[in-house]
Amino acid sequence: MSTAIYVGKEGINLLGKNQDNPYDGAYIFTNQRNVMKRAMVMPPDHPVEWISRYGSLIVTQVGKEMPNGGMNEAGLVVEQTTLWKSTYSENIDLPAIGELPWMQLLLDTCSSVQEAIEAASKVRIVQPMSRLHYIVCDRLQDCAVIEFLNGQMNVYRGHTLPISIMANTPYVEAVRDLEDTEEKWHNGYDDYSRNSMERFKRVATSIALPIPTNEEEHIGYLFEALQAARREDTAYSLVYDLEKLELHFLSNRYQERKVIRLRELNFSLQSNAKVLDLHQSDAGVYNDRFEEYNSSINRIVVESFFRHPVLTESFGWMITEEMINFLATFPDLYQSGEK
Repeated sequence: MSTAIYVGKEGINLLGKNQDNPYDGAYIFTNQRNVMKRAMVMPPDHPVEWISRYGSLIVTQVGKEMPNGGMNEAGLVVEQTTLWKSTYSENIDLPAIGELPWMQLLLDTCSSVQEAIEAASKVRIVQPMSRLHYIVCDRLQDCAVIEFLNGQMNVYRGHTLPISIMANTPYVEAVRDLEDTEEKWHNGYDDYSRNSMERFKRVATSIALPIPTNEEEHIGYLFEALQAARREDTAYSLVYDLEKLELHFLSNRYQERKVIRLRELNFSLQSNAKVLDLHQSDAGVYNDRFEEYNSSINRIVVESFFRHPVLTESFGWMITEEMINFLATFPDLYQSGEK
């Protein structure tokens, strides 16, 4: 499920996200600059290869290099929500990548929405575990929703993005239903689609309220909008401050707000990647709470997600021990991209 909101006006440049999932484990990873990477795809698809230009901070339930969302040091944020109607390009001339590493590719290589759109047009998503649509925003208050429908990449931006919200309804349909004052959609949808539109509408109502004049209240303003879209299975809530390069977060276990400041993180290749369990009890700045990353920690993340009984039953996964080992250790295979 999940809900994402962007507000960029009147001195505010924030993106908020609720991650809705019956599994609530979540971790925050750092990713370094100048790392040579290769997409994990099965033959005969040809994998995308790239070198990370920017350091980034990602939030994930799945494992390192497989973000559920994140922000890079240039202030680009990439987030997603489920969209089961998504169908991806079958153009075999384009190099291939998975639906979560697609986000890491953009965070690694792009500083703006325009660059992200151009990069996304040059690859194709294959072998997806889930089907998603994406919201991409930058420090210039540019924002776009990217969807893949009928094998085509659709970009909503500028005048075609009248409201910057994503739930689990195709964007054009959601805007159409939002404008339906009689709410005819309410009786025509199944429970899943109805819940998506109800959250979309509640968030739209929330962000239509006046923005606080006090800058210190802006983060709370967006967390309140996320609260309006909260579900029983909301695992965590995030607010990205694209101007200050900060990630604010809280979880279903601990509602106290925490913050990580990207400007104070070391993303150089000479530093080690870091990891932090998102479920932290105390409010405050968490830059100094990270652990050193290693594949043993990543294995805990990967195994906890792919062995979760509800997810296994829902997705019908047949994940072998060999696959768990590969997913936990493949980031160790990446090499320096420095010349």
